[in-house]
Amino acid sequence: MPEDRFGDLGGGGGEPDGRSAAERFEEQDRINPEPDAPERRPEVPRPGNRYAWLVGIVMLMVVSVLFVTSSLPNSGEGLRGPQVGKRLPDFAAPSADSNLSGVANVRQATGGSESAGKNPACELLADGVVNVCELRKKPLVLTFLVTRGADCEPQVDRVERMRADFKQVNFAAVVSGNDREEVGDIVRRRGWTMPVAVDEDGAAVNLYGVGVCPTTVFSTPGGVVGRVELGNLTEDQLRARIRALLKRSRV
Repeated sequence: MPEDRFGDLGGGGGEPDGRSAAERFEEQDRINPEPDAPERRPEVPRPGNRYAWLVGIVMLMVVSVLFVTSSLPNSGEGLRGPQVGKRLPDFAAPSADSNLSGVANVRQATGGSESAGKNPACELLADGVVNVCELRKKPLVLTFLVTRGADCEPQVDRVERMRADFKQVNFAAVVSGNDREEVGDIVRRRGWTMPVAVDEDGAAVNLYGVGVCPTTVFSTPGGVVGRVELGNLTEDQLRARIRALLKRSRV
């Protein structure tokens, strides 16, 4: 006889009708079926990945960035530096190697509120002042950078190493977000000899629409923007860009 897998429930082969426990249970189910279980609502699926919350936050950030970018004029071009073909905006700022205090003056010659500066930036011509109005009289390579949360100083190191080969070009850097003493320490530590402007409150960076570190602006004499480069450039790339700038400038 085949093995009765329900034999431990009692009955076995000793029952009067000779049926096994399994056979009796099957008959009982046919005669007195159990009432149907109450209908249950389907459960809402839950993420199986414990990092799903992080994915959701990232997706929200991406959507937010896309929304902000699409809302900006010129499809976000305002965060990519000054517009090619336009003149460099006026600004004057304390030099990193000076004893001057204060923030950058970004008041334009055509007017503006005193919050940008009491006098137009181009009128601030003095020792210890980095003035783009003077720098742009020659071909100019202007590098914008921040030092917190970024590693952009090496770009200025590369400019510093090769700038002696281009005497007919002016070179300068703008460091944003640090005070003059902090920028002065950076300049001395890294051995920069080009003019370095201190843009402590970010006024110059905002004026120029800089949103990437580093951003390098190349302008022809008179300050017309010829090229804007976002991110790092090698020395060879810098040299090629400067040669192209000189060709356009006919210097």
